[in-house]
Amino acid sequence: MMINKKTVLKEDKMNIIEYLIKRIEDYRETNKQPCKNYATKERAEKATKKVAEICGRELGSARSARYIVFYNEAWGRWVGAIDLSEMQSRSDFSGGYLGIASYYNFYSY
Repeated sequence: MMINKKTVLKEDKMNIIEYLIKRIEDYRETNKQPCKNYATKERAEKATKKVAEICGRELGSARSARYIVFYNEAWGRWVGAIDLSEMQSRSDFSGGYLGIASYYNFYSY
């Protein structure tokens, strides 16, 4: 399979927040509540951190999953997302249910 170097380079420099907002907005066309969202950054941070800890534990890591919290201007709300790609690259990753973040209604990337 041929890999387009321009596409790979573009993906490497992708703005993950813009990408996640696009995914959320696309999903929101058919679902009024596509993911957990919060009025304040502090609440979003607290909830996302808790789910990141659960993801880390459930996927066999001694550390919690990496995550981001960002503001979605279209809603005026704060959203959190879990970085499962980074989790899978850890030496202590033992596998498990990769849908764990979506089980708690959080996006993952």
